[in-house]
Amino acid sequence: MKNNFGSGMNGDADRAGARETLDALSNDRLALAERVKTPPWYYPLLGVATVFIIGSPGVEQPSRSVLVAFGVIALVALTVASQKKTGVTINRTAGPRSLGIAVTLGVAVAFLLGVSLTLESTGHEAWIALTAAVAFLAVWLLGRLYDRAYYLELRSGR
Repeated sequence: MKNNFGSGMNGDADRAGARETLDALSNDRLALAERVKTPPWYYPLLGVATVFIIGSPGVEQPSRSVLVAFGVIALVALTVASQKKTGVTINRTAGPRSLGIAVTLGVAVAFLLGVSLTLESTGHEAWIALTAAVAFLAVWLLGRLYDRAYYLELRSGR
């Protein structure tokens, strides 16, 4: 006598049902992964918004405050626009690789802001533009890398 431990499993029909359920879950993960892909304009514009913040120490007040405010407003507006486009709000990473990339990006932007502020305080404002350009590239490239990692992790269910 075969013991199924109360699972209700009774052979090939139940295995086929389980396979069908697993296939449906896989299809749902793939559909969700496709749906949450950020639009191609997102990271370049996010990079521009970051440039306003990172580059702000290179200009005099009150323009500095205006640049920071505009950068923050742009970051929020881009996030909301992306969420409206995809119909999904993401509140966490899909897995360890996307988390690592997100942390790296955050540390890079914070470091570049520190470099920019240091350049301003030491009288080397001319180099702030280069720091802002590096921030733009970091946000654009690491953002796309994050997107790819997020997609693959969500798609694979890991």
